[in-house]
Amino acid sequence: MFERILVAIDFSTYSAAALRQALWLARQTAVQMILAHAIPDVSMSEYWGRHISETNQRDLSQRSDAAMRRMIVDMNAMDLDVQFEMLQGEPSVEITHAVHASGCSLVLAGTRGRGKWEQFFVGSTAKRLIRNCPSSVWIVKAEHLVPPKIILAATDFSDVSLKAVQEAHKIAQQASAEFHLLHVVDSRDVPDDVISRIPPGSSLQQEIHEEAVRRLDAFSDSLAIDRSQVQTHLSWGTPWQEIRRISRHQAADLIVLGTVGRSGIRGLLLGNTAEKVLDTCDCSILTVKPDGFVSPIEPIST
Repeated sequence: MFERILVAIDFSTYSAAALRQALWLARQTAVQMILAHAIPDVSMSEYWGRHISETNQRDLSQRSDAAMRRMIVDMNAMDLDVQFEMLQGEPSVEITHAVHASGCSLVLAGTRGRGKWEQFFVGSTAKRLIRNCPSSVWIVKAEHLVPPKIILAATDFSDVSLKAVQEAHKIAQQASAEFHLLHVVDSRDVPDDVISRIPPGSSLQQEIHEEAVRRLDAFSDSLAIDRSQVQTHLSWGTPWQEIRRISRHQAADLIVLGTVGRSGIRGLLLGNTAEKVLDTCDCSILTVKPDGFVSPIEPIST
């Protein structure tokens, strides 16, 4: 499922939760794991709000490397294939560069926190990873259960949502977790071609609902998994609000969704739905990129 994973470390409780989740994944699939910590670049001292000399930078790098190795020892993970990388610069940009260079298919990170030496995942860093990082991005909340016990995957029937649901189901199998599948009908964005097919005198809402049921059933069948292992949900409303509501009602530990999609009855994840879910939901979130996604942050030329 994931060939290589990168864990963003800032030595906060949030990144520690991300590391615990990564260790579980690594043990399930025997993948290589990279721990990466970003430190300020000397040329960016003013951006970071502090003066960083080259000597301080080298000392910070050495202490950070030692601290990451200590985390692996303390979590009794010496048996795993772990590499350590020190990055210099703005965290989301450098992590994206590291993903380009390493070919990682998944990044795990905390949502916010202040480490021992500098603030890391605060504000928009997690969102920047969701937007720009070419890999899947798993944003882990501090109270995250390892492994997750209840997983909610959202679909808009697009290719990227199919990819997200497939990843979610594989994780659910590995974790022996409940697996829930959700489609949200946004009545404000129903395509004209769907409306035009509704017979005169028929209930608009009923026809749209039945069409959505048919599509959700067909989507579920396409997964080629035992339907008894899937609890499906069909909801009306604003996608991110319904994802939040259903996830809370089901006490989900993990929400999985695509970052690009269409809108309306044939679509769900348009615009900033993934970011809205990140902002408003209490559980961890795994976002999946479509095939062929091109990051706006280009690889570093070698």
